Amino acid sequence: MSHLNFKTVLENLRDVMLLCDENFIIREYNHSTEFMYTDNESIAGKKCFEVLRDREKPCEDCPLVPTLESGSLIPVDYLDKRFGEYFEERTHPVMTGDNTLEGFLLVLRNITKTHEIVDQSAQQKKLAAIGQISSGIAHDFNNVLTGVLGHVELMKLKNPHPEMLNHLKMIELAVQDGKATVRQMQDFTRQKKDKFHKIIDLKHLILDVVALAKPRWSKALMENGIIVEPVLNLKDEVNISGNKSDLSNAITNMLFNATDAMPDGGVITISTRARDGYAILQIKDTGIGMTKEIQEKIFDPFFTTKGVNGVGLGMSEVFGVVQRHNGEIKVSSQEGKGTQFTLRFPLSKKRPAVLKQRGKENFIPLNILAVDDESYVLEVLSTLLVRFGHTVTTHLSAGDAIKDFSENEYNLVITDLGMPEMSGKEVAAKIKSVRPGIPVILLSGWAMRAEDDSSIQSVIDIVVSKPFTVEEIEEAVYQSMKIANPVGKKK
Repeated sequence: MSHLNFKTVLENLRDVMLLCDENFIIREYNHSTEFMYTDNESIAGKKCFEVLRDREKPCEDCPLVPTLESGSLIPVDYLDKRFGEYFEERTHPVMTGDNTLEGFLLVLRNITKTHEIVDQSAQQKKLAAIGQISSGIAHDFNNVLTGVLGHVELMKLKNPHPEMLNHLKMIELAVQDGKATVRQMQDFTRQKKDKFHKIIDLKHLILDVVALAKPRWSKALMENGIIVEPVLNLKDEVNISGNKSDLSNAITNMLFNATDAMPDGGVITISTRARDGYAILQIKDTGIGMTKEIQEKIFDPFFTTKGVNGVGLGMSEVFGVVQRHNGEIKVSSQEGKGTQFTLRFPLSKKRPAVLKQRGKENFIPLNILAVDDESYVLEVLSTLLVRFGHTVTTHLSAGDAIKDFSENEYNLVITDLGMPEMSGKEVAAKIKSVRPGIPVILLSGWAMRAEDDSSIQSVIDIVVSKPFTVEEIEEAVYQSMKIANPVGKKK
């Protein structure tokens, strides 16, 4: 213990410590100072601002003055560009008996790690705020898309002219793409992303995407006389597991990029086939092609060859979609001869699910109570359910719906999740407290699944995401019929 003294402790502190006189001249310093700021030569006699800040005169933000004025230690943080690190500087005044400044002890601490933690926390708070904003926007957009898609579905049920039916199908595809975009907004700030993978027939997917792209090609022909000709070589039974909307967006992006690469028009060849356990998708154009330098950067975020007309997110997003589907993407191109993208995905032996047509012998008319704070959502929902043969009572107020339920008999309750008076979960809980066996369907404008939230599982039987299709609502109602036996119609 004979070597343990105050001077030894000071010498072994990792903080930089300098003793300076009232003229900022360094008198003494510890080993950390020597290690950081000296090069085998003494800094005693030099000014502290010369050594620590590499300046020729006292620092404007020197903590000594505010410390003397306030009587409290006032630290200052700054970035030392020589080291690329952040430091906190404190000055401890040394006063004489008559309260005259004799000098000060200057302590410098590296706070880079602290800065990183603070920055990370600020970033997380920023992302959380963005998440809250985007979540609200996404909910509102999904409600609007529900109104659009619902009326499209109702028009399709009226068996319109084939040309009108084709237009309705294009609107439906556009709404589904909008739904996927909204889900991307919701996923932006979520660490755990839901995977709603289904079995997808690539042939049918490509046909839908090409149909969606045709209006753009027709517009180019009408305005500039440019002909873009798609050539399809699509094999049957080439199925993969994936997210239909994400894949549709990615392929649409690639077709539009191919169109932009053919300013004078040309041919886009799209082919699919199965080989060695993989589904192969190739998209080839006869455009201007790319240099090797561009090919190497094509999947980099924010890289673009379109100048102000592009933000460079397209192919990097395509790359992300392919990776999320456990796939690979390669590009080959020659200047003046066009470009070919080859996408490879694990082949699925399963076939796309086909919703069963519910026969009349299995149909049971239900007395349904529906609540949503958007009247156009209730209008679409009610019209669809009545066409199925059910009786529907709707409410814009959650309180009114609960009162109605307590006074009358219903076979099924459908409730929106986000409502101003009370949430759909609260509505479901009150409904279940009156009749535990009643099935409850939750309509949600947010991306969610019942199995991901235990509080939902306890009171909700089925979750249907907005915007919903006729088939999704019909299937949800059918499944609810299997959950509980009907108790008769409202009296």
